[in-house]
Amino acid sequence: MFRDEEDHGVFVNLMALRAFVSDAEILADAEMSTHFHSVVFAEDPMLFASALRMSYTKYFNHKYDRKGRMGQKYTFSQKIDGFNHQMVALSYVLRNGLHHGAAPTALGYAYCSVRELFAKEIGLSSERSRPFSRADMAAYLPRYSAFPDHWQMDESGVFLRKSFMELRRAEQYYGSARNYLYQMNRLTDESWKEDQQKDNTGQPVTLSMIEGADEKSIAQMLNNEHGRNFNPNRLQDMDVCRLIDHDLLPSFGVRSVYLLSDSQRQRLARQLQAEFRLPNHQIRRCLGY
Repeated sequence: MFRDEEDHGVFVNLMALRAFVSDAEILADAEMSTHFHSVVFAEDPMLFASALRMSYTKYFNHKYDRKGRMGQKYTFSQKIDGFNHQMVALSYVLRNGLHHGAAPTALGYAYCSVRELFAKEIGLSSERSRPFSRADMAAYLPRYSAFPDHWQMDESGVFLRKSFMELRRAEQYYGSARNYLYQMNRLTDESWKEDQQKDNTGQPVTLSMIEGADEKSIAQMLNNEHGRNFNPNRLQDMDVCRLIDHDLLPSFGVRSVYLLSDSQRQRLARQLQAEFRLPNHQIRRCLGY
């Protein structure tokens, strides 16, 4: 879904715009290379999700000369009732970078709202506003975009999450910065389920429910919570995409991986495997298989 920083920025802007026009309240988000998660309060959350998906697919397909739907046919959604259920769902979304091995801690993952909660107390927020005029901001957005005057952007033209997300509402589930740090660093165990039983509503929210992955993948995600398996020298998906798009594609005479022939894609896959020792599943993701 995201081959470079621009893609992430465009997605965040579209998410903000879709939330505004559909009157949706976003409490948390996490963007991974192949999917994204969000916790949303809305009259029709599927309308928000489908509009966001459609607008981002249009952008991505145009930029990379791609055609067709992105991802699975249907968007996964789960209604979550109860204070503790909602707090656990928030925590799983905010800890997504950790679970997928993209960071050594939950707070170490950048493409997520995890650093924006309790930003003043913890001091990890990397978002810095730039004094853009409304006309300057509009230049980074689709034509005729509607957004409030008080929203702010960073120097890259990306809306600050504190402008359009309900961060204060999300903070209320944790109560304090100290408890928030605890919840972001605790290991998943049976107490997560026990806490949710106090709500007397619905089945407990689990990592398996949020991710929809097989048992082996869930076991790996739980193992990643320890942080010991994280290798800072390992290339992440966006690093590989950058390598492909900027360094390797020019020699193939195309501007996008989606324009490669089958034989070219196979040759490039062999090159990535031989020169960079990349796992096959990562190569397939980054080459658009």
